[in-house]
Amino acid sequence: MKVIVDNILVSVEEDQDAQILRELEKRGIDRENIQGVVWNKRSLDMRQKRRLRFIYSLTLSLKNRVDLTKKTDMKLLLEEKPKMPEPRGNGRPVLIVGTGPAGLFAALRLARLGYLPLLYEMGEPVGGRVATVERFTREGILDPRSNIQFGEGGAGTFSDGKLNTRTKSAYIGEVFREFVACGADPGILWDYKPHVGTDVLKDIVRNLRGAIEDAGGIFHFGKKLEDIRITEGKLKGVVFSDRRGSEEQIPCDRLILAVGHSSRDTCRMLYRRGVAMEGKAFAMGVRIEHLQSRIDRWQYGEFAGHPALGPASYALTRHNWEEDRGTFTFCMCPGGEIVNASSDPQKSLVNGMSNSARDGRFANAGVVVGVRPGDFGEGIFAGMEFQELLEAKAYEYAGGYGALYQRAEDFLRDRKTGCAVESSYRRPLVPFPFKEFFPQMIVENMQKTLEIWKKTRRFPVGEANLIGPETRTSSPVRILRNERGESVNVAGLYPIGEGSGYAGGITSSAVDGLKIVDLNF
Repeated sequence: MKVIVDNILVSVEEDQDAQILRELEKRGIDRENIQGVVWNKRSLDMRQKRRLRFIYSLTLSLKNRVDLTKKTDMKLLLEEKPKMPEPRGNGRPVLIVGTGPAGLFAALRLARLGYLPLLYEMGEPVGGRVATVERFTREGILDPRSNIQFGEGGAGTFSDGKLNTRTKSAYIGEVFREFVACGADPGILWDYKPHVGTDVLKDIVRNLRGAIEDAGGIFHFGKKLEDIRITEGKLKGVVFSDRRGSEEQIPCDRLILAVGHSSRDTCRMLYRRGVAMEGKAFAMGVRIEHLQSRIDRWQYGEFAGHPALGPASYALTRHNWEEDRGTFTFCMCPGGEIVNASSDPQKSLVNGMSNSARDGRFANAGVVVGVRPGDFGEGIFAGMEFQELLEAKAYEYAGGYGALYQRAEDFLRDRKTGCAVESSYRRPLVPFPFKEFFPQMIVENMQKTLEIWKKTRRFPVGEANLIGPETRTSSPVRILRNERGESVNVAGLYPIGEGSGYAGGITSSAVDGLKIVDLNF
C-alpha cells in the first residue's frame, strides 16, 4: 500500500526525521509499518519568523494497510506507469539548431523515438566554452560565437541553475528525472525551490550529450545558422557557416529552432525571409547585490546561519496599476556572483550566477521593470534595438566589458556614488548614476518600488549596491507558431524555447522541446 501524506509541519530547530516520525504516529502510522519513504515536496513556512517550520509531503510504502477514512491529509496513491511512445522515426534525420535545454531535450526525445537528431551549435562544447568564458572574465577577450549566452547548454549553463517554473506540465517530472540521471542531486525531485548550480549544470550538459549520442544523435559544434531556404511556404534547406567562414548548404524540410533569447542576427535573418513574428514584452533593469549574511538575517531572523536552512533567497514584486506595469526581482542567486553576460562586440551587460553550494559571500537578484512593444518606438525589433542601445552605452561608459554601479540609497536620493564598493563582479566597475542611463519610466518604477519594499517588507535597501545593466531577461520577439508548435507560415519550421518567445527558463524550455516533438514527430 502506498499513501501520500501532506502538511507534515516540523520545526527547523529539531531533528527532522524524528519529528516526521512523531507526526506520522499521531496520524496512525507506526514507524514499524513503513517500508519506504519518498519525499514529494519540502517547503519553508516563514509566516512566523520566531517559529520557522518545514512543510513536508511524503509518499509512504506501508507493509500493512491503514484506514484512510476521515484522514484529510492522507490519500491512497494510485500509480500509473508512464507510457513512452513507440519508436517511429525509422532513422529519419531531423535538424536541430541550438543546444540549450529546449534543443537538448528535443534531441533526446527524437533519438528515443527512432529519429536521427542532427544538432548544430554555433558555440563550443561545454568544456571549451567554460575556458573561453573564464578567459573573457579575466582578460576581456570576447568570442561572439561562444560565451555566456552561446554554446553547449545555452545561457542557463552560466546561471543559478534554478528549475522552479510557473509552467504546469506533466513533462516537468520527466525533465527532473532526466537531470537526476545525468548527475543532478535527487533533492530536485522534492525541493520547493529546486536548483542545480552552474558547476553541476556543466556536468549534466555533458551527460545529456552522451545520452543523446548513445541513442544515435550527432553533434556539430562551431556551426552558425546563416540562412534558410523557403519555397512556397515550405522549408527546403538551411545554410551553416563555420569559424573559417566556409558555408555548407543542407537540404532540409524539418528544422527545430532552439536558438536562445540572444540570437539577434538569427531573428533578423528569419524576418528577412518572411517568417512571421511579433514584438513581445520583456523586462530590464539592474542587479541588486547584498552580503548573503544580510539577506539571511532579513529572511530568517534569529535562525540565520542555521545549517538546516542554507542561504536565504527572496522574490519580490510590485504592480504599478496606473501604468499597468510590474517591477520584480528576477533570477535571485543566493551565495552567487554577478557576471558579465556580453555576447555582441562592444556591448556590455550583466547577469547572475551561482554554484550548487551557493556558498559565496554575496547575494544578487535582478530588479527589473516590465516593458512592452511600443515603449521604445515602432517595429518588431524596437525592443531589441533598445537593448542594443543600452548595452552599447554601458560598454562606452564602463570603458569596455565592465559594468556600471551605484549605491542603492544614492539611486533613491538621486546622488552620485563617489566611493568604491565591494562586489562579486570580477570585471571593471565604474560609478554611474542610473537616472542618467535608463529611460525615466524605468528609473521611476525602480525608485518607487525600492522605496515601497524598504518600507513594507523591510528590504535592506540601505546595504545594497546596484550593478547594471540587466537587459536580457527574456526574448523581445516571438516567432509565431500554431497550436502544434509549427511556424504559422513556414511549414517544417518549429521554433521552441526562450529564443522563440515560448519559455522562460531551464525547465520550461526543456518542457517545450519535449512537447513540440511529441506533437509533430
